[in-house]
Amino acid sequence: MHDHQEQLLKTIRLHIPDLWSARTHSSSFKNTRTGYLRTRTTMLSVVWGILIILWTPFDLIFLTDHQGASIAIARIVLAIYLFSLARFNNQLSTLKQVQWYMSLMVCGLNLFYLYAISVLEFPVVYTGFEYGYTLLPILHVAILTILPVTLKESFYLLVITATTQLFVHYHSGHIFTPESISDYWLQNALALMVIWSQLSKLYMLMRLYRQATLDPLTGVYNRRMLLQLAQKSLIKCEARNAPFSVLFFDIDKFKRINDTWGHGVGDKVLRGFTDFVQTKIRKTDLFGRYGGEEFVLFLPHCNQEMALSIAERMQRYIRHLELPMNLDQNTLKITTCIGISTYSSGDTLSSLIERADRALYECKDSGRDCYRFHPVGYKYQGNERRKAYA
Repeated sequence: MHDHQEQLLKTIRLHIPDLWSARTHSSSFKNTRTGYLRTRTTMLSVVWGILIILWTPFDLIFLTDHQGASIAIARIVLAIYLFSLARFNNQLSTLKQVQWYMSLMVCGLNLFYLYAISVLEFPVVYTGFEYGYTLLPILHVAILTILPVTLKESFYLLVITATTQLFVHYHSGHIFTPESISDYWLQNALALMVIWSQLSKLYMLMRLYRQATLDPLTGVYNRRMLLQLAQKSLIKCEARNAPFSVLFFDIDKFKRINDTWGHGVGDKVLRGFTDFVQTKIRKTDLFGRYGGEEFVLFLPHCNQEMALSIAERMQRYIRHLELPMNLDQNTLKITTCIGISTYSSGDTLSSLIERADRALYECKDSGRDCYRFHPVGYKYQGNERRKAYA
């Protein structure tokens, strides 16, 4: 039980690179966070646009005719800009596009602040209606709290607001006044709290994602996520008329390992096996735990000949693999059966897996430690417990 809990903690533990940049994130998590960011930025744009319009009457009442009219028009333009961004945002599908959206949103807010302050002739006031406009940079920082962004993304967004405010203070000649320094201190303190909130949201989102999509023992994809990603990969290969293959692994006589050495050693075997396989596959390949001691490797852009070659090479490597048991420095050797199938016209992901599964059991009936390929239409006449598949 202790080993299982330790492995679970290892699976959900985050490292600094995960919080610093999206570069280390998996493509599936990027897609998940993209949808989350898209929803939140759209909501923020719409709500902020509505609030901007609702404030327009106060400009017309409390400012001079020229100032009130100019800023009111700018408010309407900004609201239309935010609503347009929100509508366009629903069509975005990549993380890079959503990152650009966030930058455009923050730039729009700061351009309005810059224009409004220039219309008000760069006021240096700490009371009255105009004072509210000097606080806009603080609001622009605070609203970013709802976004689960990385530290790098947060810095970029905050720098836009900080640069705009420094330009305003420089133009007004009050960049190093005691009041301005006090504002900087307040905004830096607020920025640190915003960053902390953003990273906390990112951490929680990533932790929940990993718990929902990764196998807690081995750290590879669980069955649900593996099949979901494989389905998307297969669709892409079909659209490009590219080959697609499946390798179905089963660790030979795994039950005997558990019965002889205990489930603790069995868990170490599973982790050692998955760690090893992951060092031998491409970034585009999809590998995960199908159930028990069964694992599946999906190979996009890989035809039958390549799949057979990979299976042969994998088995050769695995035969020489020595897995530590942590029992008097002993090691354990394992072998595997590998069932193989390759996409043919009319195939589905289920039919591919089913053929690979048939091939896998043919390996078991042939003495194990081997691989077999099942083409479309092949009828394996195995023992009675597998004839139902034929």
